[in-house]
Amino acid sequence: MSAGIQSNMAVNAQDHLLYCNHLGKCFANKEVLRDIQLTAEPGDIVALLGPNGAGKSTLMGCLIGLLEPSTGQALVFGKPATELSEEDRSRMGYVPQSFQGFSWLRVQELIEYLGQFYPKARRALSPTLHAWADLDPKTRIKNLSGGQRQRLSILLALRHQPDLLILDEPVASLDPVGRRDFLQLLRDYLRDRQATALISSHILSDLEPVATQTVIMLNGAMHAQLSMVQFREQTRWIRRDDAEPWSRPLPEGLQVLATGGDQYAVLVANWNSAWASRLANQESSEIVVTAPATLESAFLAMVGTAA
Repeated sequence: MSAGIQSNMAVNAQDHLLYCNHLGKCFANKEVLRDIQLTAEPGDIVALLGPNGAGKSTLMGCLIGLLEPSTGQALVFGKPATELSEEDRSRMGYVPQSFQGFSWLRVQELIEYLGQFYPKARRALSPTLHAWADLDPKTRIKNLSGGQRQRLSILLALRHQPDLLILDEPVASLDPVGRRDFLQLLRDYLRDRQATALISSHILSDLEPVATQTVIMLNGAMHAQLSMVQFREQTRWIRRDDAEPWSRPLPEGLQVLATGGDQYAVLVANWNSAWASRLANQESSEIVVTAPATLESAFLAMVGTAA
């Protein structure tokens, strides 16, 4: 991962709600994850981004304890994810990419059945959550649409009031109104409880307003981890005003994230106003600086550069 944009990590893993330390995962002879360094704190909403095959779902599998790391550590609440106690697991909520199984049960039957595993889920269902899900409790699971199944999956993940949510494409099957309402519901829940969410989604326009930090994965590795404050204030496209190539390599303090289609514009992190005059002196040319239009536009540039 690019050192210039890596979040600062304390050595003590106990300080972090979620902590990956040089995490790697192999299937047979194929390396799917390598050297993942990741932290998340209470209140964080982490946008986990990457193209298909980048390793996002595998990383989530390691974090919820379904997959054993091949190297390194995946720690949740300061403990290995594969060794969490029943009490620890009751503090987690997980939404998979697709909801499967229990097709013979009715919605209310499944809610009550799974609620037996979580003491807090035995209380009355939150009216706000119930209204958002908008599900007929008598409908069998097999008769639910894709969007309704996703709403049910989200309801089940939130009902027991977890401290950590792992959400794999949670809104892919929802319509725009459903996505908007869910993200507001999620934001309110995380704020009120000071809980944490790690969300993988290809709909970056949904995540940009709510995320506190973003992690970009490419080919099984972390290309970048930066806060959204860093993205907005310190990530810039830069080029010479004469559109000529750079005469020298950029200084080490500027971390290159991507190059533009003409190869002369570069997307950099760690930008501040002092760099403009320094680069102008180096290049004997004025430097044109623009902010990325959106997180999605910056992401697409990074993916294109890595392709």
